[in-house]
Amino acid sequence: MLDADIMQRAAMRHGVLSVDDLLHEFGRTRASISRARRAGLIIDMMPGVVRLVSSTDTFLGRCHALQLRFGDVGFLSGWTAGRLMGLRAMRREPVFLTVRHGVRRASPPWATMHLTRWFDDDVERWLHTDGLITASPMRTLWSLAAEFNQHRFERAAEDAWHLGLITPAEAATYLERHRCRGKDGVLRLEGWLERAAGHERPAQSNLERHFLHALERRSLPPPERQHPLELPTGEIVHLDIAWPSIRLAIEPGASWWHGGDLAMRRDQARDRACGEMGWYIVRFDESVTGDIEGAVGEVARIYHRRRADLRNGARS
Repeated sequence: MLDADIMQRAAMRHGVLSVDDLLHEFGRTRASISRARRAGLIIDMMPGVVRLVSSTDTFLGRCHALQLRFGDVGFLSGWTAGRLMGLRAMRREPVFLTVRHGVRRASPPWATMHLTRWFDDDVERWLHTDGLITASPMRTLWSLAAEFNQHRFERAAEDAWHLGLITPAEAATYLERHRCRGKDGVLRLEGWLERAAGHERPAQSNLERHFLHALERRSLPPPERQHPLELPTGEIVHLDIAWPSIRLAIEPGASWWHGGDLAMRRDQARDRACGEMGWYIVRFDESVTGDIEGAVGEVARIYHRRRADLRNGARS
C-alpha cells in the first residue's frame, strides 16, 4: 500500500494524502485503502483526505488537508494565512478557511470555514512557498482588521510591511477599492494608515508601537519614526523614534528583532557614532513592557532637559 512514491508524496504534504490521488495517480483500490485503514497505517482527517499514522498531526499538515479538500473552491485565510506569511502572534487553531459561497462540504472540528461571495482567483489567492494557497497579503489584513483590536491589527500590519508583503500605499488603494464590502475592519485599517502616513519604513518592534501610542498621550511634539541619519562612515541608519531638532532618539529593542552579543555590540557602536554627531540615544528593552507609562515619563523628562540644555548652550 505505502510504497516509496506514496511516502514521498506524503512527506511533501506533512503526512497528508488525498484519496483521489491514491486511487487515480497511484493506482490503489478502495479495498486496499480500507485494509490500510484497518491495519492502522492511515487515519481519516475528513472525507477524501487521510494522514499517515506515523506522521504527527501538525498545523501544516492540517493546512494541506484542507487544501486537498477545498483547494478548488477556497483558500486559507485570516490568522492562518497570517501565520504562514510570517506575521507574529497568529493562532494555530482553529485553522481558518475561506470558501466560495454555496459550497456544501463538511469541515473538521479544528477548522473554521467562512463562506463568501467575494472570490477572485486571480487577485485574492496567493501561493505560499510550501505549496499552500492562502488569501493575498492584503485580503489577509482585511480579515484580520475585522477580527483583531486596533493594537493587534497594527502589529500585524507593521509585520506585513516589514516583510515586504504590503505597503501603506497599497493598503490605501485596496481600502478604497473594497470599502463597500464591509465596515467591520475599515476603521482599524484607516487608523493604521493614518499612523503610517509619511513614514518610509515600518515600526521595527512591538515595543516601539507601545512607545509611540504612549507618547501620543504626552505633551511632546510628535517624533519622527525611522529617522534616517548618515554616520561619519557614510552608513545611513534609521532611528526608531527621533526628535531631530534636539538630536534625541529612543531605540526600543525587542528580542524578536534584535538578539545576541554581536547585535548588542553593533548597536553600541552605532550609538557611539551617533554621539559623535551630537545625538543622544536612549535604549529600552522588554523589561519596561509592564510600565510603558513610566518609561515614557522618563523620556519626557529627558526630552525637556535635553531641550533646555541645548538652549542654554546656544545662549552661552
